Amino acid sequence: MIRRYIFIFVTLIVFLAGCSHEPDKNTSKIQDSPDSSLSVEPEKNTSKVQTPAESDQSEPRSENQSPSDSNQNKPQATLTDEEIEEILMKPPGRFAGSNYDEQKVKAALDQLPNDLTADQYTEELLLLLAEDYRSYITTFKKYDTEVKVNNERPDGNITLPESRKLHISILLDASGSMKAQINGKSKMDSAKEAIQIFADKLPENAEVSLRVYGHKGTGSQKDKQVSCNSTEEIFHGQGNQTDQMKTALQSVKPAGWTPIANALKSVKQDIDPETTDSVVYVVSDGIETCGGNPVQIAKELNQSKVKTVVNIIGFNVDNEGQKLLRQVATSGGGEFTFVDNDESLKNVLNKAYIKLLGEWKTWQMKGEGEANTQVIQKQGDINTTEMDMQILANKEYYQLLPALQVLENKYGNAIPHGEIWMQITNRKNFAWNYARDTGRRLYDEVTKNGKQVYDDIKNEGDKNIEDLENKQNN
Repeated sequence: MIRRYIFIFVTLIVFLAGCSHEPDKNTSKIQDSPDSSLSVEPEKNTSKVQTPAESDQSEPRSENQSPSDSNQNKPQATLTDEEIEEILMKPPGRFAGSNYDEQKVKAALDQLPNDLTADQYTEELLLLLAEDYRSYITTFKKYDTEVKVNNERPDGNITLPESRKLHISILLDASGSMKAQINGKSKMDSAKEAIQIFADKLPENAEVSLRVYGHKGTGSQKDKQVSCNSTEEIFHGQGNQTDQMKTALQSVKPAGWTPIANALKSVKQDIDPETTDSVVYVVSDGIETCGGNPVQIAKELNQSKVKTVVNIIGFNVDNEGQKLLRQVATSGGGEFTFVDNDESLKNVLNKAYIKLLGEWKTWQMKGEGEANTQVIQKQGDINTTEMDMQILANKEYYQLLPALQVLENKYGNAIPHGEIWMQITNRKNFAWNYARDTGRRLYDEVTKNGKQVYDDIKNEGDKNIEDLENKQNN
């Protein structure tokens, strides 16, 4: 914004420095130059912004063609944006830009008669020297002031966006070994408590499934088949239904064998086909004991249509068991974590929440940064277009003035030089002010849109981070 003000200030100084003493429409005369070259003395310019009379910039006309545009003498205040753009979108003169040739311009001027009107002389000057504003007008007309940040939200946000559907599966080992105690508390009780704490922190509209396995039969050989076939989904609902999940957990008792593969296989039927993200947490104190292949099943889940990440939480597992369970997690694209007491089990499940908190903070910072970057880039584009168009308007003006002087040197007061001078001065002001006003409008739109996007990202991030921190603290 400061750069914009500096630019406007400097431009005004240049404009005012080159403009003074408005000549009288009827009596002022551009000073003759001894060699009649295309030059003009600075004091014949004006610092007063006139009401512009826009002039025609069409291709060289035929004898029957109208000499001037219908908006030629229309006050600027009465012109619509469409009329302004129509005038400035007309083709450039024959000697505009890099085609400028002083001798050829002078030769063309020498062919003009001394009985044209001011509008006709202005038109002829523009057919020779009008600059090309079309690229600037096109840029302004088509400029997209919208600020868009396509920063995908974390998968497990507190309230998932409509486009994301997260499924979380918790598989609880209910084999007989979960009766064993650690520090006076059974593994099963510790696992239940950790799952309840984890459930309190789940996204409110995430789909959640709680499944137990090995909870039937006993650890005896005669009950092995019954136990290995036992896997049951005891809760299926939304992340905000934590009370129902806790109630379902109360009835689970450790019983038989450990059918991890069977439980993983059943996860497929628990997942909604429209799910976009699926995560499994297996809480177990031992390896597969029912002859299944959990490594293969975990791999199939991870490579399925609904890609599922399988994480294994090994609860007080021996070295051999850790090795085997680690293979299951690796093949499922997840992680294996070893815990040896109830506090470490709670901490492991809580890490998932801490990770989510970090993802939201990263999302917020990235989004705010992208919004700021887009705003700065767009503001720079607009400023550059505005400044370049104004420079071009000044260039055109200081080529038209010497051309008018050539006509004065040849015809003197026979031509309406004061009116011609006013028209080309008004044209300069007209183009210059259009660039300024349009640039300012687009600049302000970008600033407003960027601020809105930035604020939306900040507010959404703050809300989710606050919710996560509150749940973490509780």
